[in-house]
Amino acid sequence: MQPENQPQAPPTQPYFQNPAYEYDEQELDLREILNLLRVRWWVIALIFLLAVGAAFYVSTQVLTPIYRAETSLFVGKEDNRVGPINVGDLNLGQSLVTDYREIILSRLVAREVLDDLNLNMPITAFRSQVGVATVRDSRMFTISFESADPRQAMDVANALGSVIIDKAAEIIEIRNVQVIDAAELPMIPVKPNILLNIAIAGVLGLMLGVFLVFMLEYLDRTIKSDKDIERHLQIPLLAGIPVFKGEKRGKNGSNRKKKTAAAVETDEKSSPYGNGVFSKTLISLHDPKNPASEAFRALRTGIRYSSVDDPIKTVVVTSAGPMDGKSTVTVNLAVAMAQIGKRVLVIEADLRKPKLHHHFDLVNDMGLSDYIVGHSLLPQVIKPVKGIENLHVITSGPLPPHSSVILESQKMQHMLDSLQRSYDYIIIDTPPVGQITDAAILARYAQGTVLVLAAGETHIEMAKLAMKSLRQVNANMLGAVLTKISKKTTGAYYYRYHQYNEYYAD
Repeated sequence: MQPENQPQAPPTQPYFQNPAYEYDEQELDLREILNLLRVRWWVIALIFLLAVGAAFYVSTQVLTPIYRAETSLFVGKEDNRVGPINVGDLNLGQSLVTDYREIILSRLVAREVLDDLNLNMPITAFRSQVGVATVRDSRMFTISFESADPRQAMDVANALGSVIIDKAAEIIEIRNVQVIDAAELPMIPVKPNILLNIAIAGVLGLMLGVFLVFMLEYLDRTIKSDKDIERHLQIPLLAGIPVFKGEKRGKNGSNRKKKTAAAVETDEKSSPYGNGVFSKTLISLHDPKNPASEAFRALRTGIRYSSVDDPIKTVVVTSAGPMDGKSTVTVNLAVAMAQIGKRVLVIEADLRKPKLHHHFDLVNDMGLSDYIVGHSLLPQVIKPVKGIENLHVITSGPLPPHSSVILESQKMQHMLDSLQRSYDYIIIDTPPVGQITDAAILARYAQGTVLVLAAGETHIEMAKLAMKSLRQVNANMLGAVLTKISKKTTGAYYYRYHQYNEYYAD
């Protein structure tokens, strides 16, 4: 407590309200956007290929080819005029080109051409297929006609050229139009433009792919990064555990399941503590140089220094859901603690679906439930782990009908208090707090609680529900552990984590 006459130091501004930090976050967000596109490039590539393929198929197989034939005409001087062409003649010729254009597009010309060629076509459709183009500052103009039939396009273009010569003499009373190039049979269609359609479809496909990537990221309501944990749960991230090859789901203790019942019974009689054939999930023991092992050592450091004045000795490990990797975190954290010479006790307090003893190849003949109900003494249920120095385990024992009654008993609390005098760390594996209240019960007795979340799998709502249950019992939240970090599940966060992990390892 500070003396009254001593000035108090101004409160430290939270790092997330620091303008410099916000600037770094903006830069980081841009990098994460680029990394997100790099991770999910296959979505963009797939949409791009689908769009290009669809455009090619529609352009070549669905759309009807359209051919265009053109007739070139020239507006000269009148036949009864002699002498050189002057500026007035040029202006008159250009004005006549405009008049001829309107005549060509008139219904009068359309009817005459349709009658001459015996074409059964509406006048409106015919006029929409006629085109007249003029050359700027010139008396040249072209008449074109588009049709699915190339011969029809040629015949109509030539017919229009002949009709306009007659109509010029009949309507304007000037005979100064001459055909320069008659229309020829077109061989190459002008529509559809396959290359242009493919290019447009490719650009639209890329835009749609990028939009879809961001839409999927926005709609994904799972925990994927430390930012999600801080934003939605208001707790720090203690460690991020990358995906590593361990035991498959449902294969815990596979070394024991492959044996016959008689063989297992023989092993139990000869060695009540198993044979030391540990699960592959103990990555901290089997492969200390693995990035996941380094992550568990980082978790160990985070817990050890989470409190300086009052060291944390009893830690509850729980999760939001049943498949978040809670037991994996528990056993590897225990091994990491024991590797630095600390006396560690792991308590298998999941009295509904215990599987922690499989990882250490221990026989679950007696355990926590036996001690609480008075069937065994405490030294009888504490089992050393063969092959791992300083590590002991209390297995669950027979599963009771009401696990919460056992965990909430005063004997359970007294047991934890007495064990703290014999061990440096007590790690308690509990059921998922998002579904069962057992973890919340033990969190009241423990000095710290760790919440395990699976990246890309744990829904934000489930994580919030777990935090609500823990806060209701005033649990001391040390932080969260994010498991199953990979390119697929965490996207852009994977690269940020991977870069940090490489730097930390170096």
